Amino acid sequence: MEFTIEMAQQVILYIATYLLGMAFAGSFLGRRWMGTVDVFLHRTFKLDVTIGKYLYWKHFCCISNPPKPKNLVRPTGIASMLFTRLID
Repeated sequence: MEFTIEMAQQVILYIATYLLGMAFAGSFLGRRWMGTVDVFLHRTFKLDVTIGKYLYWKHFCCISNPPKPKNLVRPTGIASMLFTRLID
């Protein structure tokens, strides 16, 4: 099977359609609902939470009590403790 220009165009079309669909779903359903589903999936599949995800859920999706990353739950060192106090 050879990778042709037509296949590349179809892949680009599929990706663009997916991104437009997700943008529509996000604007239609709302940020809070999308964030709540994201938090549910992270808790269900026990995925690691990053600081970026935590800040996204807390400030962009307006979720009152999102799960915290491990380094914010138990900070080690003075810099981590100050950073934790600054975020919360």
